Order: sequence, then structure tokens, then C-alpha cells
Amino acid sequence: MTALPDSWFAEAAEAGMAALRGYDLTGLAGHMRRLDETALLGMARVLRNDQALTSGTIRSADEVMDTLGVVPRHRWIVRRWLKVLSDEGGLTESGRGRYRDLVVAGDDEFAASAAALDGSRQALGCPQELTRFFLDAISWLPQLVRDEVSVQSLMFPDGDFSTAMGTYADNIISIFTNRAVAVLVRRIAESYPRGSRILEVGAGVGGTTAGIVGELDAAGISGIGYEFTDLSRFFLSSAAERFADRPWVRFGLLDINDEPDRPTHSVDIIVAANVLHNAHDIDAVLARLRRLLAPGGHLVIIESCREHYQVMTSMQFLMSGRVGEPEWDFADFRAGTDRIFLTEPEWLDRLRSRGFRCGPVLPGTGGALASLAQHVFTARS
Repeated sequence: MTALPDSWFAEAAEAGMAALRGYDLTGLAGHMRRLDETALLGMARVLRNDQALTSGTIRSADEVMDTLGVVPRHRWIVRRWLKVLSDEGGLTESGRGRYRDLVVAGDDEFAASAAALDGSRQALGCPQELTRFFLDAISWLPQLVRDEVSVQSLMFPDGDFSTAMGTYADNIISIFTNRAVAVLVRRIAESYPRGSRILEVGAGVGGTTAGIVGELDAAGISGIGYEFTDLSRFFLSSAAERFADRPWVRFGLLDINDEPDRPTHSVDIIVAANVLHNAHDIDAVLARLRRLLAPGGHLVIIESCREHYQVMTSMQFLMSGRVGEPEWDFADFRAGTDRIFLTEPEWLDRLRSRGFRCGPVLPGTGGALASLAQHVFTARS
């Protein structure tokens, strides 16, 4: 038995694609590659500050980071840069964790790539603020790795959410996934005649929340209790203002990496959009969420399932430990890899290993959206 009836997935997929009418869905893979290529050029421009790396001298990752002054909490990010540059042919790996012969693009090549970036941003349906943020982050990378500038100051200038909304809501793949999730959550809620208890974890800027709440409102479903949670009061305060006209929406602090202060079997639906990759131990977090679900309850997830290089030069700084803390590592199968994102098969494997029954993954393989590699997973306890 799957998580939900097949007809619900068909309806959700159709609603997601309907939300994209008017968008040109051709060539999306090429536009994503443009973002990745600009990020790779940006990484190399930072690493060239260790001049020995461009001279043929073999350098360990630690030697490179010491030269750049990388703080402990961000060292995993720079190690990942070295690895992907090696994989992409921009750097030669001479034994595990040792590198030489960095290839650095000239100023003209980087400028041309950056100029072409905005066209790809538009083709991916992202707002202009995202181009600004991405290029700003690249220009500040030397300071970001030294904690002289915070990525939060670049992503939320003067408390503005436009850049974050461009990442989590206002782009082609997020429009699809958020719409599909809203339909699926509405369908699940309708199956509870006496009302359902919904918990959203890591709700952030509310990009997914808005679609779900609007869908539930439009359907006129009674007895809904919706709790919007995040580990940051910054997001809770903003959400409380945004959804003030919905008295059935409550707000609370919750960190997926801590034991929740909520009773076992206390919710019917859990929504987790672009947050579970932050789990220190994905198996432990999935087990916690399953304990929160009532028997037969549902987990609805949005996750990126490939490593996007532009994230590694921008939003990935949000995933480091706290300022001043030592470097940490995952406690699950990602330990020692500096990886964050799970592949689609890995997500299905982890969910099933925790006792969940999984439904079809949206948007599926082979379609126009497949190259964007962001998926909706559903799992029933």
C-alpha cells in the first residue's frame, strides 16, 4: 500500500503543472548549468588567493584553508569546493584531500558568465533579487569564509524576504512543488472528517505555508489546527503577522535536531519543506517525526536531490554551525563526506527504513522539471 491514492498524486501533479502555464519549460537544464558554471568560476577566484595552488605545488585542503583564513565552522564548505572543482576539471586532485593546478578564469570570462546569469535566472522564473544575492555572495566569499560578513546580511537586507522567497517560492520548481504539496495536504485533511492536526517544521519564510493555508481555506475544511514552527523567532514573528487573519494557525519554536516538546502521536500531518537535509542524523529525525504522527499519519516533504553549486557559494553558509563553534559533522551516512543533500533513492531508502510507506515521487523522472531535481515525497506511518 502506498502513502496515498494514485489519483491524488495525479491531481497534485496536474495542479502543479497548471500553475506553470505561461512559463517556457524548455532548456531548464542548460539554465541550471549556467548558474553552476558561474559558481565554479567564483570558487576558483577565491581559491587563487592561495597562490601555491595555481603554481603546480601540491596543497592539502587544510593548507589551502589555513592560507585563506577559513574559520572552523565553514571548512566543510571549502573542502566541498575543492572536490567539485576537481570533479569538474578545474583542479587536479593528487591523492585524497591534496590538490594542485587550479584553473582560474580571467576577469572577462567571469564577467561574461555573470552577465549571462540574469537571463538564466529569468528563464528559471526567479526574481531579480536572486541574481543580486548570488553575485553579491560570490563577491563576498573571501569574507564569508572568514566570518567577516554573514550570509544572512546578504540574503535578508534590512529584513527583506524577497531573496528568500525567490529561493523557496518564486521560481519554476518551487511553484510546482508548493502547489502539489498544497493539493496533497488538502486531500489528506479532507480524509479526516473530524478535523486534522497539521505541523509544519522548518517553515522559514512561509513559502510553502501560504499555498497550503490558502488551499485549506478555499476548500472550507473545518476543524483544522495548523502549527507553523521554526527554530528562529525571526521567522515566527513575520509569519504571525502574515497569517494573522487565520486564527486556526498557531506558531511555535521547534528544532528538528532536538527532541520535540510535543506529545507522541499528537499530529496527523507533518510538512517539511526544504529542511530535513539539515538533520544532523536523518534517521534519528525521521524516527522523531514518526513518533509525533498518529498511527496512519502522513509526512509530506519537499527536498532538493542534487547538489547545486550556486547553493555552495551562497545559502550553504546558513547550514554551518553557529558562529564561534568548532566544525561539526553529520552523525549519519553522510559523515566524513561534506555532503548535505540526499538523492531521491536515498530519501526513499531512509523513509522506508524508518517504517514509512512511500508514495510516488513528484514531479517524476523524464519530464521538463526533472533536471531541477527538487521533489515531493509522501510517507505514511
